[in-house]
Amino acid sequence: MIPNIHSFMRKITLFLCFLTINILSAQNVYEIAWEQGIETSVASPTIQIGDTVVWKWTDSSQKSVTSLNGSESFDSGLLKGTGNEFSYTFSNLGTTEYQNDSNSLMQGKVTVVAKLSTEDKFVKNLNFYPNPVKSNLMISSLFKVDSYQIYNVLGSLVSQGNGGGNNTQVDMSRLNSGLYFVKVTCNNMQATLKIAKE
Repeated sequence: MIPNIHSFMRKITLFLCFLTINILSAQNVYEIAWEQGIETSVASPTIQIGDTVVWKWTDSSQKSVTSLNGSESFDSGLLKGTGNEFSYTFSNLGTTEYQNDSNSLMQGKVTVVAKLSTEDKFVKNLNFYPNPVKSNLMISSLFKVDSYQIYNVLGSLVSQGNGGGNNTQVDMSRLNSGLYFVKVTCNNMQATLKIAKE
């Protein structure tokens, strides 16, 4: 009887270790630079259950992060000053819209799905604006951008640069008007954006 109990206990221990590793690896923390003028697309991540979003105040204005409707309810209260932050861990499937109570133009939505691969999180949360662009293209990602390469429609590399963290500014002012493809790299993941230059 005792060997069977040891075998059973070993299986339970292995199962619990596997479950713990699985749960811990599924939880990620994503930062949003919560500032005046933020694009709604940048403030609208797609994440999975158990992930945490951290809104970081990057300017001195007074603002909040307040849910409007959806599957979650949260409110940071009004906070003023650079360096403040509010975090929330999402536990329900669905979409929750939110805004800044001091400036309703600052808004976003968090979409929570059951499971996303790392690559899917990268692609779904890669934002860029404006498009078409005149001079500076902003690339925003939940993951830190390592580098970018710009190709013309003939496939020739016309520009490249290093990423600037979660937000990267790309100078396209010297490029001729036309269509370009911007390849964004993060670790071993890549995505290509189609950009019109005015």
